[in-house]
Amino acid sequence: MKVIPIKPATSWSYSRYSDYRQCPLKFRLKHLDKIKEPGSEAMQRGTEIHDKAEAYIKGTTDVLDPRLGSFETELKAFREQYKKKINGMVVEDTWAFTSNWDETSWDDWVHCWVRIKLDCAHHLEFNTMVVSDWKTGKIRQEMVEDYMEQLELYALAALLLHEHIEAVIPRLCFTDQGEIYPRDPIVYVRSEMEDLKKKWTKRVKPMMTDTVFAPRPNDKCRWCFYRASNKTNGGGQCKY
Repeated sequence: MKVIPIKPATSWSYSRYSDYRQCPLKFRLKHLDKIKEPGSEAMQRGTEIHDKAEAYIKGTTDVLDPRLGSFETELKAFREQYKKKINGMVVEDTWAFTSNWDETSWDDWVHCWVRIKLDCAHHLEFNTMVVSDWKTGKIRQEMVEDYMEQLELYALAALLLHEHIEAVIPRLCFTDQGEIYPRDPIVYVRSEMEDLKKKWTKRVKPMMTDTVFAPRPNDKCRWCFYRASNKTNGGGQCKY
């Protein structure tokens, strides 16, 4: 495939960043050329779990999906907090920022630079926020670096949005295992905010300035929708 230079990306999310790290060409085909990968059972299951958790916490259903049973006690507490409007409970929110890390709206198609989807957040104390992200599947050791980066981004966003917050505890809740990652909570404090901003600006710079999006062959190519050997459902754009 001949790669023709195109305009750089103008916005990103954690999932886009993750795709770019895996392969710049995959990022381009999926997010800029809009050649979408077909859905899968795993993706559908993940969407269902998120929807079920949201519906239960918000009280639109009284039935807790059995797949969320490992977090039943916690979800019941979240449900009460949401009902009583206490502890700053937020469910399925959308956070958005400009390239200067100023808050903006999700649909600001001119200035919005990064978009972050939030599953659940609540105040542990007045100045401490817990941010939770629901995940299906199991904790994979080879994904630890990715987990830590995602936690950092949640912490940064929470500190930026809530000036009274002095500490953020972000966590990933794996519903299949009933496990929380990390097991020992990591606390990000306000004094780290400027360093986190610089770190993320530096991390995404290659993605936001790339105009070539060269393929990056790796061990995930065998499952990639865009791999050369995949000639079904509109895939196969990559030479590898």
